[in-house]
Amino acid sequence: MKKNVLLKGFLILVLVSLLAFSITGCVPAPPIITTGTVYIYIYGTYWYNIYMDNMLKFSTASPYYTYIIYNVPTGYHYFEAVDIDGAWWGYDNVTQYIYSGANYVYLWP
Repeated sequence: MKKNVLLKGFLILVLVSLLAFSITGCVPAPPIITTGTVYIYIYGTYWYNIYMDNMLKFSTASPYYTYIIYNVPTGYHYFEAVDIDGAWWGYDNVTQYIYSGANYVYLWP
């Protein structure tokens, strides 16, 4: 009888230990990153307005400079550089898929 109680106690202790280790061994899943950072490079000779998805992001941007847009949702986006006097002296656009992490957009107006 004592042997039966001792064996049952031991089995319960093992079961509780296994459950405790299995529960504490779980780690939360890493967050899914759904935004990216866009580095926009402008190569031209005039001053430009920079648009993303037809929204002005930078005004009177100087050429040969890098502009950064943070937290851009992943997916296709439309980028354009337009001379500040309109498209008279320079214009370029590109549609590019933005991934999570660093992305590079090159515009040659």
